[in-house]
Amino acid sequence: MAGLLVMLAGCGDQRQAAPKVAYADRPPVQERVYVFAIHPLYSPGRLFEKFTPIIDYLNQQFDGFSLRLEASRDYPAYDRKIRSQRPDFLLPNPFQTLIGQRHGYRVIGKVDDDRDFRGIILVRREDGIRRVKDLKGGTVAAPGPTALAATMMPKYFLHTHGIDVRRDVKYLYTGTQESTIMALALGNARAATTWPIPWRLFQQARPEIARRLKVAWRTESLPSNSVMVHDRVPQEVARQVMDALVAMKQTAEGRRLLQESTFTGFVRADDAAYAPVRAFIENYSRTVEPVRIE
Repeated sequence: MAGLLVMLAGCGDQRQAAPKVAYADRPPVQERVYVFAIHPLYSPGRLFEKFTPIIDYLNQQFDGFSLRLEASRDYPAYDRKIRSQRPDFLLPNPFQTLIGQRHGYRVIGKVDDDRDFRGIILVRREDGIRRVKDLKGGTVAAPGPTALAATMMPKYFLHTHGIDVRRDVKYLYTGTQESTIMALALGNARAATTWPIPWRLFQQARPEIARRLKVAWRTESLPSNSVMVHDRVPQEVARQVMDALVAMKQTAEGRRLLQESTFTGFVRADDAAYAPVRAFIENYSRTVEPVRIE
């Protein structure tokens, strides 16, 4: 009996020492994170520097989900991501937009100023290059074969101005816009092809080098970079993301962030907006070099 009393006493001590348990009305909701992958406008480090503040700003507008920025090493790596269908949202160039349409993505918006979506051809001031044919026999630096404004549109320009881009010049694909411009500055190429946004950023970041270069030629423009979403993402989430991007122009903070990223803003769009890009690619494939949208 004494042993039994000791056991009961021990159990009573344990019950008194047991912590109180608090019960919530419902378990906490796990926030869903969606990957937002931007094509290699800049090097991965600079892309994070310019676009992380925008993603942070957008995330303040959402409840129950957030965006996570993802960069890519180069254009081929970004193309593989599109084909893998792993990112939830894309900010691709217009050619990559056509690829995305074949892999479960649809256009929900775009960068609003198409005037910037054109190719530019840079040369060194000291070289005295004045005519397109002065590039014959030289190397042209470019980011990658699928960089529409920075590679394909300047290639088409050279083709229409008397350069056989497969015989008269050699192409050096560097992987990113910044490394393309640096290849020219370092003397590894006679010309470099890029587009206005990374060129402006380069002028801000490295003015002493940029002053030694100049824009020799500009191409015509096409519809600018798109915003795409994968079909698996709920329509309400896609709507909120696009609403927040469009609304950035309506606040002082949003305008400041857009300016620092060198984008002017975003507007709503759909797949039909990229019909002119498809027409350009078809013409490019017939007249310059074959291109497959896959």
